[in-house]
Amino acid sequence: MASSDTGGKSETKSERDSEKGSFCLLADKIPARYVLAALFFVGHISMTISRGGFALAVVVMVNSSSRVTPANQTDTYQLCPSSGSGNTSAQNNQGELDWSESIKGVILGAFFYGYIFTQVVGGLLEQKFGCKIVYGTSTLLGTVLSVLSPVASRTSPWAIFAVRFCMGLVSGVLFPCLYGIWGRWAPPTERTKLLAICYLGLPLGNIINYPLSSFLATQLGWEYIFYIPGVSAAVWLVLWFLLGYDSPAKHPRILEEEKKYIEEGIGTNRRQKPKVPWLKLLTSPAVWALVIGQFSSNWGVFFLTTQLPNYMQNVLGFNIQTNGLLSALPFAVAMVCMFASSAAADRLIQGGKIPKVWIRRGFVITGYTGMVICGVILANLSECNPAAAVSLLCITQGFNSLTVAGFRAVHVEFAPRFSGVTFALANTGGTVSGIFAPLLVGLITDNYPTPAAWSTIFYIGAAIQGVGGIFTAVFLRTDVQPWARGEGDKGSFDKNVELAGSKDLVIANEHAEMPTKVVEMQNTKL
Repeated sequence: MASSDTGGKSETKSERDSEKGSFCLLADKIPARYVLAALFFVGHISMTISRGGFALAVVVMVNSSSRVTPANQTDTYQLCPSSGSGNTSAQNNQGELDWSESIKGVILGAFFYGYIFTQVVGGLLEQKFGCKIVYGTSTLLGTVLSVLSPVASRTSPWAIFAVRFCMGLVSGVLFPCLYGIWGRWAPPTERTKLLAICYLGLPLGNIINYPLSSFLATQLGWEYIFYIPGVSAAVWLVLWFLLGYDSPAKHPRILEEEKKYIEEGIGTNRRQKPKVPWLKLLTSPAVWALVIGQFSSNWGVFFLTTQLPNYMQNVLGFNIQTNGLLSALPFAVAMVCMFASSAAADRLIQGGKIPKVWIRRGFVITGYTGMVICGVILANLSECNPAAAVSLLCITQGFNSLTVAGFRAVHVEFAPRFSGVTFALANTGGTVSGIFAPLLVGLITDNYPTPAAWSTIFYIGAAIQGVGGIFTAVFLRTDVQPWARGEGDKGSFDKNVELAGSKDLVIANEHAEMPTKVVEMQNTKL
């Protein structure tokens, strides 16, 4: 179609779109929603490296020689001998800071002390100011705090505790912003794909983080574990503020076809925000199944992200270079297993031969059973066997990733109108494990970091995951709960009507309306 301006000149639609040029020709050739997904993907890699390198830095910057004395080497279990080329006890023990294991545990958990407080606040800030400002400001502040970490560490343990606590505070707003902005950008039929692109940056960030941190520590010094990621985050921030926009309507270069496709797919009608039935929600066993499930699953995740380099060095005897490479392996295994199990779950659900609730429970039971078995075996390794220990840690994390297909997708299935609330509650429970996992390790291994002490830790982890897995499997539900239905809803949703985007978890807010309607859209070639 052609249009005419006041001067009588005719201008085709393609000509109008061609005027929306930018400094980045590549960005103009890619659909704007995928540019946004790529920004989150790279941002998550940068974020994970920036905040996750601290776990390996602690191994290098803290002198551990005073923590293992001959008195506590008389146990049946002994520390493993050197397991990496060029490794010596001096390499493992050297460090300029003198922190006890209990203090290390508190500091490693400091990030989560702050993180737990600002998740709901993040959703409110995103609604008021938009994701572009909130996400970008949070990343900027987190980067500055990360760069200040070496100075704070040398000042006092409590100075670095304050820095890590504040990093958690500013980081707590990130994921509410992520879900909020995709409520305005992601067509219902593409939400799984777009969110998967974003989340792929998290395990990939961990895979990159440990080898990179070990390289920086050995070649440049442990301070550069904080400086180099800070530079990469600064580059990402420039791209974010140039290419990221809060909605298709605010994007100056988006093609009209893509804008129409997104807005028609999501729907522009607004309905009154439903009132949250707090009493029924908080007393629902199905809700608590997700909270406890995420707590027990995240126990293993946060144990690895905060304590794995410590275990690799002080128990298995790996030098810092080998430590970094091997610490990345569990996350690589988890990434592969997560995608494979998610695809299998989708295929089984689409087949319709097995009830959905039993498909979800099947992955929950398999995942938690595997974690418990591996944890018990780890606790009973009777001699130093680094190869077996590393293999079991990788297998454990692979089983843990099955919970993504188990219970983490249930929020929009059993309470689609309140999925944001149930997700926030479950994520809060998961964050609690990030506080207590490193704290418990520090208390048990303080001046006693032998395999016997770590055996106790593995037993505790197996018990938490065993109890959590049983509770989650028993009370897990995928049918819409009575308290989650609207006033006009029948006993169940009409099978011929779907909730737009109900297969994906999207935090509900006033910008992310998901109207109930039959979804029939054709993909637009851009």
